[in-house]
Amino acid sequence: MLRRPCYHIAVSIEQYDSEQIRCPRLGGDVIFQFCRTCDPPFCHRIIVCWAGRIDIGTYLAENFSAEQIYAGLGKKPDNKLAQILKAAEKSKKNYEC
Repeated sequence: MLRRPCYHIAVSIEQYDSEQIRCPRLGGDVIFQFCRTCDPPFCHRIIVCWAGRIDIGTYLAENFSAEQIYAGLGKKPDNKLAQILKAAEKSKKNYEC
């Protein structure tokens, strides 16, 4: 039986940053960059939200250590108000001159 060679294409951590999706936590549109940075190491819902759009399993495996993945998926989220305030504070810091 002939086997085709398996080519591995590295996934950059910024590769999907401009992709946009509706965030069920915040109730509005966000870009992937927000999801991968909002709650270090990333949002606990990243797999649920992005599984249908990108190869999220490969992305996480190539860009985060096993410990980071377990930490990111296992943490308890803040309540909705705390999430919105945290997102607003982060956004404010990003746009200050």
